[in-house]
Amino acid sequence: MANKTRIPMQVAPEFEIRIKNLQKAIMIKQGHKISMRDLTEEISKTPSFDDLERSLLSVGSVDLGLNFEKRGRK
Repeated sequence: MANKTRIPMQVAPEFEIRIKNLQKAIMIKQGHKISMRDLTEEISKTPSFDDLERSLLSVGSVDLGLNFEKRGRK
């Protein structure tokens, strides 16, 4: 695992709580703590994640808040 680099990711607090609870449940059941990186990698490989992705992409309009801040750019 030493070759995997850490990439910070901002997630909703509810999602983070659910992932940490899932980590605890896996630790209780299997006896070892799976890293958040490995856990999210497993989640992204499941077929139901593909279904979720398709349903999110099928939404008609997406409200994106873009900030085109020009401070610091010259």
